[in-house]
Amino acid sequence: MKTSLIEIGLPTSKLVNIQPALEQCLLETGDALIGHQVYDDLTFLVVRLLNDTLQLHLATLSAAFREDMIDSFQVVNCQLFKVIFKQEKAKISLREFPLRAGESWFTAAGEEKAAYLCLISPYLSQQQIAWLSAQTVIAQWAQAS
Repeated sequence: MKTSLIEIGLPTSKLVNIQPALEQCLLETGDALIGHQVYDDLTFLVVRLLNDTLQLHLATLSAAFREDMIDSFQVVNCQLFKVIFKQEKAKISLREFPLRAGESWFTAAGEEKAAYLCLISPYLSQQQIAWLSAQTVIAQWAQAS
């Protein structure tokens, strides 16, 4: 079953301004922040929609976008897989994961040894399975529930 996500890009310097509103929205909707990655001056957040709450998020995000608090946001529907690593630094190995067009990966929020794959199909390609199976730094991988 496909998972609905909202990907949000914002200047790292504005995260402290956005975080309280995002946390309040998540509290009200019951949705979850599952991804958080910082690239120097840019922060990438991923919200997993657990309920039919997209409209509530869109109102908050649209206002933040108009006020130049965030740079971008988009809704993504994908097959979500969770990867657990034996050690935190191993997440970097996902840079070599054989993604197909339209696929991505991101680090898990609040879980130092985890990351997510956002894939277009519920079935991994032979190349993806072989890559995952060959990784000695991966403790576990499975479709996210």
